[in-house]
Amino acid sequence: MRRSQAPSARRAAKRGLPLEPEVAKEPEQPSIQMKWGTSGGYRHLGPRRYDDAENPLKDKRIFLVLWRQQSNKKHKIWTGNGTLEVTATRATLKDETNKTLDVLTFFKPEKFQENALLEIGMRDVEIQLELKSVDECFAQRKEEIENWYRQQETATGELVSQSENNSISYQRPKIMFKKPKQSPELLATTIKPITQESEQRIEIREYICMLSLADIQQLALQLLADHCRTLKEQSSELLRIAQQICDHPVLLKHIEDHPFVSRILLPHLPPWQELGLYDSAKFEFVHLMLDNLVVACGEKCAIVATSQRCLDIIRGYCQSWEVPHVQVENIEHAENFNKTGEMDPLVALLDANQLPSIRLTGCKNMILYNYSTRSTATRLLAADVDTRIYTLITAGCLEERMFQQHLELVESSESVIDLLNNRVNPTKALLGVDHNPLKNWNQWEPPFSQEFLKETFQNDELTTLSFVFSKQEEVLAGSEI
Repeated sequence: MRRSQAPSARRAAKRGLPLEPEVAKEPEQPSIQMKWGTSGGYRHLGPRRYDDAENPLKDKRIFLVLWRQQSNKKHKIWTGNGTLEVTATRATLKDETNKTLDVLTFFKPEKFQENALLEIGMRDVEIQLELKSVDECFAQRKEEIENWYRQQETATGELVSQSENNSISYQRPKIMFKKPKQSPELLATTIKPITQESEQRIEIREYICMLSLADIQQLALQLLADHCRTLKEQSSELLRIAQQICDHPVLLKHIEDHPFVSRILLPHLPPWQELGLYDSAKFEFVHLMLDNLVVACGEKCAIVATSQRCLDIIRGYCQSWEVPHVQVENIEHAENFNKTGEMDPLVALLDANQLPSIRLTGCKNMILYNYSTRSTATRLLAADVDTRIYTLITAGCLEERMFQQHLELVESSESVIDLLNNRVNPTKALLGVDHNPLKNWNQWEPPFSQEFLKETFQNDELTTLSFVFSKQEEVLAGSEI
């Protein structure tokens, strides 16, 4: 397949500008492999036993904790026990088998105290107590090893022998679970040996990108809000229209018979065929990222949206500029994307309502066109390479307001007028809200540094990028993100 022009040449062609010479791409630096458990890695299966003369508290603090996935449920329950290991530069949350769940690199040390409630990554953590002695650490590690063996026995139905025994027993403050019953399906499975690849750690970087409205989007949403105030009865249908404007105003052509679109909106908009790349903040982001990530760097990228018509626009862009792509609707399509040949697709387009049952391998980038797709879409990543996840939020309108409600940063409202109000407090101004899951994320705003632009493969043309929340964590290769 013939490659399209370099991104700089392509964008110049789109804007009618003279072509610029290509800049050679620097080779990627190999990623550093890390092991599950401790920096020294395993000496055998499961968590590593401490050496007799080892002091686990020499350069870190260790807490016993409870943890759970963050959710919007009113009555939340804890998922499991774990430990929190805190050094001078990072706080690492681990489960009851010493497997790393999340890593926090930006924090205040004084926050770590007994009974404190923290947010680490996308998990809530409650500190129970701190281990103060070496004996307590050894006892805790013994329990983690026993939990690991018990986990293997549950999975295989067979006893897994331990090489050593330790008489120390340390009682946890809370016991969360009973040992699960073994099902015939579990008994029939066989344990998979831990290989060098499965012990490898990969880095997951997430970016929540707040994007300023394009001029046409601003106009259309303002007309919609003004129209809503004139109605005697509010209609939730107007919210669906607002969401389509946030995705791309051209999507309104499919509902141009709607009274609001035909009578109020169309007289103020250019013809549908004249709406383009820069009339949607999110679509502008996508096309520039495709230029930088896929065309320039040859990296695989998955794009997930809640609307097939929205994906059709992106597919049309890929076809016009010869970006190799595939619409992934089933296992066969996913296997096609997973191939690594020169002629194979680099872009996967996925409808959040029709995701395949097979994971995407070698996919270094995932763009979530709609934030509501995150929980299901990220499960598709095979976690076999360092990965960046971009969540796109159209700022200053309905979409940012709904995002804030999703995170429980503001009170939920069912009032159409309130939701369509374009005077939305920016999410960055709500960081003082209790239990804000973004409180410990890194924050970036213009002017962006060159280091940040290089790290995220952004460029100076993306003028709609108004604010970015970011975090990074390390996960076990092959684990669910």
